[in-house]
Amino acid sequence: MAKKHQLDIQFPSEVQHVDLVHSVCDRVAEIVGLDENQTLNLGLAVREATINAIKHGNRMDARKKVSVSFQFSRSGVVVSIRDRGRGFDPEATPDPTLPENIHRPHGRGFLLMRAFVDRVEVEASRGGGSVVRLYKHVGAPAPPRGSSRRSA
Repeated sequence: MAKKHQLDIQFPSEVQHVDLVHSVCDRVAEIVGLDENQTLNLGLAVREATINAIKHGNRMDARKKVSVSFQFSRSGVVVSIRDRGRGFDPEATPDPTLPENIHRPHGRGFLLMRAFVDRVEVEASRGGGSVVRLYKHVGAPAPPRGSSRRSA
């Protein structure tokens, strides 16, 4: 069995911390053995989820923390991004591919995340807020889109 590792980061809801999270993500991807394209895709998904946690979850309130947890082994990476906001239902987000939503300035984040990683899960966090989990497998085909408990 592959040895599992975990790295946790917690920081105030300030956008300046996103680059640090992205740098850690790149290093974890390198350790795991993701190729350049997989590393880029995972980094973009993690960046998007982290920005969403800061801006939409915690509403840029620096008193509210964002937690990012990287769980990884040679088989892949699971990145969990937790905010302390009110929580949300990704199913209630308007479909950004519909003609009436094409020109909206927001709402494409989950579409992008789903395109960049193998699986996205969203759940309400105990004690409030939301947790977004991003799964990226090494050397395995992406699982069917509907294979998770509550895929976003």
